[in-house]
This record gives sequence, C-alpha cells and structure tokens, in this order.
Amino acid sequence: MSQSGAPRFTIAIVCLNAGPYLAEALGSVVDQDYESYEVVIIDGGSTDGTLDIIREFAGRLGDRMRWSSEPDDGLYHAMNKALRAARGDYVAYLGADDRLANGALQAVEGALLSAAWPDIVAGAVRVFGGAREWIEAPRSFAHRSMPKRAPARHQSIYVARWALIDGGGFDTGFRIAADYDLYLRLIESGAREVLVDDVLSEFRLGGVSSANAGRTAREYRDVRIAHGSDPLWQRLVMMKSLAAAGLVSAVRGTGKAKRSGV
Repeated sequence: MSQSGAPRFTIAIVCLNAGPYLAEALGSVVDQDYESYEVVIIDGGSTDGTLDIIREFAGRLGDRMRWSSEPDDGLYHAMNKALRAARGDYVAYLGADDRLANGALQAVEGALLSAAWPDIVAGAVRVFGGAREWIEAPRSFAHRSMPKRAPARHQSIYVARWALIDGGGFDTGFRIAADYDLYLRLIESGAREVLVDDVLSEFRLGGVSSANAGRTAREYRDVRIAHGSDPLWQRLVMMKSLAAAGLVSAVRGTGKAKRSGV
C-alpha cells in the first residue's frame, strides 16, 4: 500500500434475502464522491429479488464489484469470505440494509492521511428506524486492560486489510460477537486506532444483537472470558447489560431481525 496516494477501500456486504433495502445500501456507495473503492458482496443464496439488484449494480460498477451467491454457515463465515475476496487497503462491513453516509470515504481518507495510516479508523453512526433517529459518536470503551466494546458499530469502522488477515479473521464459533472478539485481538496485537467525529454510516434499527439482547450479552461475556477476564466478574457485567438492554427496549422498542450483524 502506498502511503502517499489515495487509499483503496473495500466495502463488504453480506446478505440473504435483502431485496427491500440492498439497492439503498449499494446506492450509498455509488453516490460517494470518491473513486478508489470496490464492492464485495457475499450472498447466502437469496430467493427473493436480491440477485437482480446485485446484477444491476454489477453492470454499473464493472470490475469494481465482485460477488458470489451460495449457501454459507452464517454471518461471520460470509464475512470471512468477503475478507478473502477483498483487495482494498482498508475494509469496512456495511449491513445490507444500512447506508454509507455522504462523504464517508473522503472522511476516512482524511483521517488516514492526517494520522499516519492507523490500523483502525472509527467514526460516528446515525441510527434510524421509523420516527426515531440519533447520532452515536465514537468513543473509547477501554476498561482496565480490555475494551468493553469496539469504539463504534462495525458499519463505521475501517480496518487495514492486512491487520484483519493477520488477526485471523472472524471466529465463527461466535454467532453475534465475533466482530468484538476480532477487535480485541487487533488491540491486543498493538493495532493503532483513530476516532473521528464524522458520521460514516447510517444504521437501520433491527439487528441481530438488538433483537436478542440476552444472547448478545452472553456472547460478550464469553468473548471477554476467552480473552482472560474473570468469569464471576463477567457474569456481573452481563447482568448489568441485560438490565440496561431491557430499559432501552422499553423506551425505544425493538425492530426486525436482519443478517447485517451488530
């Protein structure tokens, strides 16, 4: 990777029967005022109109888009397939029903050039769904020696491709929190991250984690224990997370389940 020229980004999308929103996600990439990117789509064997949408955008993007459609073993297996297919300097995983924010790729490029090419760039997220909308700024969740979570939702995190590969990709033994597990491995290996105020993505409410708060809390507990945290302490943390999730659900409500992750 040249550290004097423009970085090339891989926008990876994994999907299954994503027809209602996939055109919005892909359109948000095409509308970026930035030329050095590619799109990698890993479809799990959709039976709705998803493949028609993929073919339409493949015709528009030409050699800047690659895709496959076949059964897989779930979200993180598909994300690993996307990583193997990626050729960009930095990779971001966009949910099939989420969107890149306007100017996202230019903002990430600016952060890379001004911060001497960090391993991770994380930005803000606009969360939306129905009549509800709010901005989540990126923040460090460092707690003792182990971050409690990644600094942003993965739709707004760009990671150097070589760092993802060296980190071993996603552990498919986790069904919801494998991205958190990989983030911890990156930080433990010395990865350098930069947080930016720019909104990099728009996240549609209704992910697997928001619809399955109990399972998510348990997986986060299991990830932390796998990284050396005390099991009893993590049980207490999990109980606190479940209580908080119950309060948020009561106030905001929950949405549909989707394949695009946490």
